[in-house]
Amino acid sequence: MISPWSIRLPMDSVPELSESAPELALSQTLARHGPSDARSQLSSDGIRSLAQSGSTSINAAVVVGDLRMSGLLIREALSASLFARYLIGFTEAVRGLAIDFDGWFDKFTGDGFIAFWIYHDEDEVVHTLPGFCRSVLPASDALVDNLKRNSRNFPVGVGLSIGIDAGPCELVRVGEALTIVGSPIVGATRMVSGARAGQALINVGIGSVFERQRGRLEAVGVRLTRQVVPTKEYPQGQEAYEMEFAGSASKARVASPLPD
Repeated sequence: MISPWSIRLPMDSVPELSESAPELALSQTLARHGPSDARSQLSSDGIRSLAQSGSTSINAAVVVGDLRMSGLLIREALSASLFARYLIGFTEAVRGLAIDFDGWFDKFTGDGFIAFWIYHDEDEVVHTLPGFCRSVLPASDALVDNLKRNSRNFPVGVGLSIGIDAGPCELVRVGEALTIVGSPIVGATRMVSGARAGQALINVGIGSVFERQRGRLEAVGVRLTRQVVPTKEYPQGQEAYEMEFAGSASKARVASPLPD
């Protein structure tokens, strides 16, 4: 009797192996959260680790956005349904901008967002984050205009504030979603707690990377100012860099702010 294991099939009759179920599910998750080249931003070991164990280590620049005075705004809203629709529309715009700038959208936080950029060299974030921030701030201005029309009373100081930090993180798969865990989220949250509406603050560690590129940033209308700002955890103040943009920002996507 011939053993079935001894039979050899012609090479052209061997069926192609398709993606395994975990890898297929991961591909769909990456497509929801990341840019078109999401897989190439992760190592092959990282992809395997995400598919099999649900997490992998990365370096990421984290951007936390927070809508100032959101608690008052929901209480003053003429229509809670409209309020929710405006926030959802803004969130989808932010998701699109993050992905346009080769970033990843983590989550909507109820009155803001978390997005992140995977990097292998710290200088990479200087080429993408200013353009994203320059584009997302005018998108938030449109949100504020809509909220104003839907408000009985409109307080002073409404607007989007931005906090930025960077460093080692863990990229974690939770069901069909991706999220990041690590100290840069804490740092970016501290920065956003000290930022005014319309202000972008960078934690001093990654801010020093921007400082090294100050001349090139200023050439394209991005200005850095080192300052001490009070934050939620450090009310006495901590060092940060404010990132400002010259002229009126366009609502259209801004190209990479620095020439290669």
